[in-house]
Amino acid sequence: MRSFLFGSVGLAVALWTSSAAAQELAWRPTLHSARSAAPVRLGRPQPIYTEAGHAESNDAETQVRHAAPVARLSVARLSAPRPLVRGQSPDLPPVNVPPPPPPPGPGFGGPAVFPGGPAPGPVGLGVGEEAYNSGVVVGNADLGGFWTRMGDKFKRCWSDMTYAIDGGVGGRAMFQSDHCFDSFISPVSNPVFFEDPRALTEFRPIFIWQSTRDTNPVFAGGDNFFVILQGRVAFTEHVSLVINKLGWTWINPDGGFPGIDEGSGFSELHLGPKFTFIRNDNTGTVAAAGANFEIAAGSTDALQNTGNWSISPYFSIAQNFWRTSYGAFNFMNTTGYSLSIDSKRSDFLYSSFHLDYNILNAGKLYPLIELNWTRYTMNGSQQPFDFDGTNLFNFGSMAVAGHSDLTMALGFRYKFSEAIQLGLAGEFSLLGGSRHMEGFRIGVDMIFRY
Repeated sequence: MRSFLFGSVGLAVALWTSSAAAQELAWRPTLHSARSAAPVRLGRPQPIYTEAGHAESNDAETQVRHAAPVARLSVARLSAPRPLVRGQSPDLPPVNVPPPPPPPGPGFGGPAVFPGGPAPGPVGLGVGEEAYNSGVVVGNADLGGFWTRMGDKFKRCWSDMTYAIDGGVGGRAMFQSDHCFDSFISPVSNPVFFEDPRALTEFRPIFIWQSTRDTNPVFAGGDNFFVILQGRVAFTEHVSLVINKLGWTWINPDGGFPGIDEGSGFSELHLGPKFTFIRNDNTGTVAAAGANFEIAAGSTDALQNTGNWSISPYFSIAQNFWRTSYGAFNFMNTTGYSLSIDSKRSDFLYSSFHLDYNILNAGKLYPLIELNWTRYTMNGSQQPFDFDGTNLFNFGSMAVAGHSDLTMALGFRYKFSEAIQLGLAGEFSLLGGSRHMEGFRIGVDMIFRY
């Protein structure tokens, strides 16, 4: 009942409103009323100046009242300069307006117009006019579709690689390192997994002497030596290729473990891409992400051939802070995870921390301290060990899951120049017991950077 009542009232209001509206519901021609005044017709446009040069009122009522013909002004009179009166703005030169786009063809599919269409041809700009107001497509316009924009990004990437080769000012040469953050230094310890986030082009030979613990059941105080050749190539300030490990390994176990004897041979090969996605020279911040492919193509005699390969995705960041007249601190960290593609190699989480001090901001001598932490998460299936080789071996130990290694390194880096740098650090384990291989380690490197 309530619905019926509300519907009846609504219908009545609608009918009353339609009858009171100025527009009828159905269109139909209206009849001319005899009482209506004669229609007003516009005549031919006439100039609003009289022969004496005085302006007449331009409203319709005054022009009807003064129906006398108005003489045309001569070209000379029109071209003569007129005096300015108060409240009148000066005449501005004409603004060249671009021609309108051609009309579209029949139906759909006519020529496209801005936005998203072809940019108009060059047009002249008026005094004080912006390019946008005059119809010029600005450079940051979002033109084209997905694939067009993707192609533009690749072209910009290639431009970054080749910029300044032909003498461009302020750019970088092809494959040149990112020198906007030369106040940083690269870490010294854990060189295989501790990665500088900057895009660099360099050659870096590294020598490591490792003394094992006397309590270790396999190496029992024996010495291991490593010569590692690292290389990096910066394609742009954001994209680089890293070779972390390529070299030779000597092992000298003294534990008399069956099948583990003194030997030497090629090391594993570690390499992969790196993407520097944050570069802020105002705040002194650099961050990168990458992945290392650990290819077990080394020698059996040097225990560098466990399984097939692992992949190690990682994140790296560097930050400059607390800058004074005495110097500035630099912090760096790399955190990643080594994931085996088979069950033979051990899996582990790693994180390395670096802190240095740029003495007097001279960019020469940097004392440093570094911490390297490793947490094994999955056992391998190759060796019946309860320890593993941290950053220089992957033994595939069967009883290492849940075990952690923690080392500290103290040292310095000295820059002869930005192109030639020396690093030296002594590293020792902070955890005791036989489940740790490393007793003490000394690492030295030379960086030849472009």
